[in-house]
Amino acid sequence: MNNSQLVAGITEYIEEHLQERVTLEDLAKQLDYSKFYLLHEFKAITQQSLYNYVKRRRLNEAAKALLYSDQRIIEVAFQMGYQSQQAFTKAFEELFKLTPKRYRLQNKEFFIEEPYTISDYLIWAGEEDIIVQQGRLRDQEKILYFAQLMRGALPYLEKQEYLHSLKKFIKEKNCYLAWAKGRIIGLLLYDFRKQKIENLTVLPFCWELEVEQKLIMKLVYEKRPTALYTTTFRSLDKLDIGHRQRLLKLGFVPSEEIIEVNYPTEKMILSFSASN
Repeated sequence: MNNSQLVAGITEYIEEHLQERVTLEDLAKQLDYSKFYLLHEFKAITQQSLYNYVKRRRLNEAAKALLYSDQRIIEVAFQMGYQSQQAFTKAFEELFKLTPKRYRLQNKEFFIEEPYTISDYLIWAGEEDIIVQQGRLRDQEKILYFAQLMRGALPYLEKQEYLHSLKKFIKEKNCYLAWAKGRIIGLLLYDFRKQKIENLTVLPFCWELEVEQKLIMKLVYEKRPTALYTTTFRSLDKLDIGHRQRLLKLGFVPSEEIIEVNYPTEKMILSFSASN
């Protein structure tokens, strides 16, 4: 069993036991690997800890139940393995920045994370395979699918609002896509009026390929902005699996903490001397 097959086996086991108590000992016994090896390989492929993944999957399934069922909040909490509504509410609010009650009352179709499917995230590509180009209207469905995969990097988006904005970015030629072997692996959306990068996200499995840097270089070459900034997770935000740190490595500098669509974020500025 190679590492991708192992991760597939892990996620399959988790989905089958999502509403039960999942222990690392049981998982290691089921897959016949050491606990340390399971943890190491899962983190290497997904860029997040196994504990964090299980917690997020349960909370995302809870979010579905809140939106699409009439179950009471306490029932959803118990179903997802929480011993009290208070503990569930605390964990839910840490992830979604809303209490379960407020989340339900908003009644919007949020991008909810689905189970990790290895074939969706895994792509064997090198830097020579990457092509950066403008997004086209015919790419919308693929972009939406990519955005769904990257739900964790786009925490406050709502589907219809996102689609409306996406069409505008494409028509104004401010949507940049990084492709590899026929698949989107990176996305940059640029608001030229604000000179702001609205979205900058890359498949975690491709983080070693400097895709963000290639997208930014394409933007700077074509648009020649006089300034450039973006927003991201605040430090210690539990939803972040490493996106903020990647911006820091690119040369972005934290500027100020702000609130976007009721979500706490941080404004970060990139000097062109750092990006060139």
